[in-house]
Amino acid sequence: MKPVRTHRPGVPASPEPPDRLLELADAIRNPLVIQSGVTTTADGRWALYVTVPADANVPIPSVESQAGGYPVIYEAEPEEPPRAGPAYPKRKS
Repeated sequence: MKPVRTHRPGVPASPEPPDRLLELADAIRNPLVIQSGVTTTADGRWALYVTVPADANVPIPSVESQAGGYPVIYEAEPEEPPRAGPAYPKRKS
């Protein structure tokens, strides 16, 4: 299976993620993981969030074992960084 292109998190079941999940997000190690953090699943459960190459096969067993029982959301790393534009573009007069 390939990672999702865009993850759409659900409304969190609790206001703050568990401390242990935050620690796991900082400590996750795997050569395929480009970025890691915390998100929620579509149904609002707190989850580990990782970006991986778009052609990676997921789930990744070593990432799953490091996740400590939390769900893991795999998102494809974009080919190019997002393009930032001006916050207040000039308006035509």
